[in-house]
Amino acid sequence: MKKVIIFTIICILLLTGCDSNNLPNAKNPVTINLWHNYGGLMKETMDNLIDEFNDTEGKEKGIIIYVTSLSGSATIHEKLKMAVNDEPGSPELPDITTLYPNTALMLSEKGLLDDIESHFSHEELSLFIPEFVEEGRLSDGKLYVLPTAKSTEVMFVNTTIFNKFMEETDASYNDLHTFQGIIETAEKYYIWTDEKTPDIKNDGKTFITYDSLFNLAQTIYKQSNDNFIVDNKLALSSNTFKDVWNFCFEPSVKGYIAIYDGYGSDLIKTGNVVVSIGSTAGVLFYSD
Repeated sequence: MKKVIIFTIICILLLTGCDSNNLPNAKNPVTINLWHNYGGLMKETMDNLIDEFNDTEGKEKGIIIYVTSLSGSATIHEKLKMAVNDEPGSPELPDITTLYPNTALMLSEKGLLDDIESHFSHEELSLFIPEFVEEGRLSDGKLYVLPTAKSTEVMFVNTTIFNKFMEETDASYNDLHTFQGIIETAEKYYIWTDEKTPDIKNDGKTFITYDSLFNLAQTIYKQSNDNFIVDNKLALSSNTFKDVWNFCFEPSVKGYIAIYDGYGSDLIKTGNVVVSIGSTAGVLFYSD
């Protein structure tokens, strides 16, 4: 059973170890099967890149990428599991696929993964966020998963509103560099918006929303060199949890933070909040 490469970079890299006499060419092409679960704009972008490769460098060097688009990571996991266990009706393993490390572990235990570190120089790997790359190493220390669609959490700011807010107050973008500064700015914003309607008391607007309080708590603990989870339990008695409380719950009660059962992009586009902290994966849902 062939080994699976888990990354979606130019596939000619997979062939660097071949004997030059056996390298594919326009008259002797090779087909590389790739699975992915991208949707929407990501799928369109991936399809366009692959079409471009197939029509240019791939055509010239005899490398054709055949794509199978699946509905989600769970579907990919199940199909790979079927193939690994040689179940009836199981598909042939792809050469390249997108998946999560837990699925990679299943394939690794069967000896079906290729160590992709040999296909990249140190300089090329340094272009990735180091922590993301390290997540792709399994227990044997080899690199099996490369982050091609990895997300992290960032701060989104409605600059139209915030710039006007800065013009009329002493607020600054520098105030958003710390959690303490964010909460102090949120209080200023609440007061500033409340004063816009002097005949209506306590109608100030919320300043910020967090897509994931759990992720935010982990960030605060990490910055404090503390552990959010100890012995498989939340460390709520830690002094760091007081910071989480001060940065999240008290400001929410006071109206500085929006508690919303959805994504911050909804609120920031409508002007109901000025700032949102959420995943880079949601950037397409924010307006320009």
